[in-house]
This record gives sequence, C-alpha cells and structure tokens, in this order.
Amino acid sequence: MTPAQERIECQVAVVGGGCAGLSAALAAAEAGAQVMVLEKASREERGGNTRFSDAQMRFPHRADAYWPRSYSVDEMRADLLRISGGRANRALVEILAQESAGAVEWLSALGLEWEEGFPHARGYRRHPRGGGSALLDALYAEAERQGVQVMYGTAARELLIDGRGRVTGVRAVGPAGAIEVQAGAVVLACGGFQANAEMRLEHLGRPAENVILRGSRHDTGEGITMALAAGAQPAGDWAGYHAAVIDARSAAVECGVTALYNFQMGIIVDGEGHRFLDEGEDFRDHTYAKFGRVILERAGGAAFSIFDQQMYSRPEFQGAWRPVGPPVVADTLEGLAEGLGVSEAGLLRTVREFNAAVAPGELDLDRLDGKATRGISPPKSNWALPLVEPPFVGLAVTGGITFTFGGLKTDRQAGVIDRSGQAIAGLYAAGEMVGELYYGNYPGATSVLRGVVFGRIAGANAARR
Repeated sequence: MTPAQERIECQVAVVGGGCAGLSAALAAAEAGAQVMVLEKASREERGGNTRFSDAQMRFPHRADAYWPRSYSVDEMRADLLRISGGRANRALVEILAQESAGAVEWLSALGLEWEEGFPHARGYRRHPRGGGSALLDALYAEAERQGVQVMYGTAARELLIDGRGRVTGVRAVGPAGAIEVQAGAVVLACGGFQANAEMRLEHLGRPAENVILRGSRHDTGEGITMALAAGAQPAGDWAGYHAAVIDARSAAVECGVTALYNFQMGIIVDGEGHRFLDEGEDFRDHTYAKFGRVILERAGGAAFSIFDQQMYSRPEFQGAWRPVGPPVVADTLEGLAEGLGVSEAGLLRTVREFNAAVAPGELDLDRLDGKATRGISPPKSNWALPLVEPPFVGLAVTGGITFTFGGLKTDRQAGVIDRSGQAIAGLYAAGEMVGELYYGNYPGATSVLRGVVFGRIAGANAARR
C-alpha cells in the first residue's frame, strides 16, 4: 500500500457507517471516547445495507393493545436456534435475545417512532417510521451531537498491528489519498461480501455469481479480508446467504425492498409450471430468505408466484409485497401461463393436482394452521387453499441477495478471535461481518437488530481499551 500521506489519531476508530458502525460509535462516545468513523461511501450513499432496508425488528415484549400476544426471550432464543438448525453460537443467540428489547428502547430515545410490521408474522415485528433511512438519520444526528467525526469516501484497507500483535489503527484511502488512523481500538462494522462477485463465486457458488444485489454496492468484504490477514478466525456459514424472494424485474444493484412477503398465500412454480418447495413450511419470516436461495439454486433464478382472488383480494395482501410494477392478471390459468411465459400444460396439471390435494380445515394466516395438502410432493403444510377464484394473479420472482452469513469469530464482548482461540487485542466486530448466527436460513427482522445490539457492545468495549 502507498505510504500514508496523513496521520490521524483517535481513541476508537469505527470502520463502516451503517447501523452497526453508528451504534458502535455512539456507544463508544457515550463512554467518553473520541471516535472516528471511516465510511467508504459518500455522505449521500452512506449507511450500508441499512439504507435499503425496512429495518424490521423482532424483540421480546408483553401482550398489549398493539400485540395480541406476548413474545418471550425464551421464544426468541428458541426461534433463532431452531432456524439455524441448532448450529448458531448459543452465546451470541443469548445476547441477542436478552438485549434486543433494550436496543429498541435506546433507539426510541433517539426519537424514532415505530409502525406495525408486515402482517402474518407472529406479531413480534416493528419497524421505524421511514425505515432504515430514518434509522440512519437518527443515528447520524446523535453522532453529530456526540462529537463523532465521520470521514466519508474513506475505504479501510489494512489493520495496523504493533510488535505485540495488538491492533493500533487502520490504513485507508480517502478523497485526498492514503491516510493512517492511529487508534486505541478498532471496530469493524463494514458488512459482508455480498457486493463482491468474485467472493460470491468463490464461497457461494455459481448460482450467486450474477444475483440481484438488494443492498449497498459498497459491501465488498474488505473488513473481513483485512481481519483474516491479521490472523482473525473465520467462522459461520461461508456458503450461506440471505436471498429474499423479490420481483424479478428489480434493479440489478441496490434494488432495495422489492420483496414478496406474501408468497405463502399462493404457490410458487418454475418455468415448467412445477412446484418445487413447500410455500407453507413455516411463517414467512422463517422461510423467505431460504426460499430466495432455493429459487436461485433449483429454478435457475426464474420462478413465478401465483395467487387467486381468495388471497389477492384480502386487504392485508397489498401491504405485504413491494412489486416493481403491476402483476400479470388473467381470467383463466391458460391466460396467466401465457402472460407469465410459463408452460401452460405444466401449470394446469400442477394447479389441478394441488387443488385436489387441499385438505379441509379453517384458514388462519396468523398461526401455523395445519391447513395442508395431502398426497403431493412437495406438500403445502399450512395455509393451503385451492386456486379456483379468478382473476388469477402472477408475478415473476427471483432470489435477491441481501447479505452473506460467513464472517469472523467473536466473543461475548464482540472481540475478534484469532486462529488460536484468543481475542485479538484492540479489535472488535459487529453486524453482517460476524459469523455464527445464521446457518442455511434467516429468522426475519433480526439483522438490523443484531447490528444495533452487537454494535453497542463492540463500541462500549472498544472505549474501555
């Protein structure tokens, strides 16, 4: 790297200006530290993936007028472990379950107002009015009040390490050239490698090479690679990723929220008109990120979500999807197949077999109602209604990558662990670049939340250095 042209000193350097980085910066500042944030993006593009999100959050709460039922720490812990197949780091799961409600209270104290989340999600979601952009605005406003310095257009490239193996700062490239930031501690919070096509191909495989990128184009994995170069231990599901079911017409990069959060209300077929997954396997929050990946890997990235008026006409349907444009609507299944470009014979056969397999029972979208199909594979385990009421509605869908699951091993203090199992002095991490929380699937409404929870822990402990 080019010798540094400028040297700057601070007590805590935070790499990344999304929710995890800003939460870390504020926690460090609240502890009395002088803090500097290195944000790779410009001021206009700041915020990482948070800028493109709804910032939905799940957290334990008691039943009240807003929520018809409570959601306990035990339930949240169980959900996180179950959805990871029992592979998630139990210490990290416990911290997230225990600290999430406090993190939401902290955000509320910054002036955020909350709205109800998407329907049919067990009733544990809220999101800030204005989504991730409003969340970032609140965090940056508080950072300014706390005296946190933000260096925009400044990309970290290498960790500074002294003769004792202690991290003492960061080398970076800013608008004026190379800089060296000397710091008592460094917090890495600059995202996964989802915007890096080369790393996606290497770790995620061919289906993810040209996938639509939902979030920031700046999340290209440098934080992870510089930590690994400094001896950090890789951890987590390096072949896994969050890939929501999105409108196939979405922009290739930074498309934001163009997702279908109501696919469980119909069926999903491939180009031959065949179903290939259990749309009612679990609550949408527990399947949408997995199903996006299934569409990429089993259907070549091209699938179709289909509904009839029994679902499409429900008032809550429109609030649970964000299509780029209008869907295909037809009075007959033959017309729908033609409009979507799906095999007519295959779709007709699939719908005929599906309708005949729907068992009797009462539909209840707010619970796992057991209203299933019988005798077909794959089944639809819940919310199965025959597709019989025209006009029929269809939309081409694909999987859009949000973030990668693999990253760094950290301890309960958000300290980065080296390959010998010891904490690297002076180095902390938070957000998407931390591994061991998600494996194979993703529990909805937890990623922005984990950025805030572990960002605050990382910043507070960095300040203590």
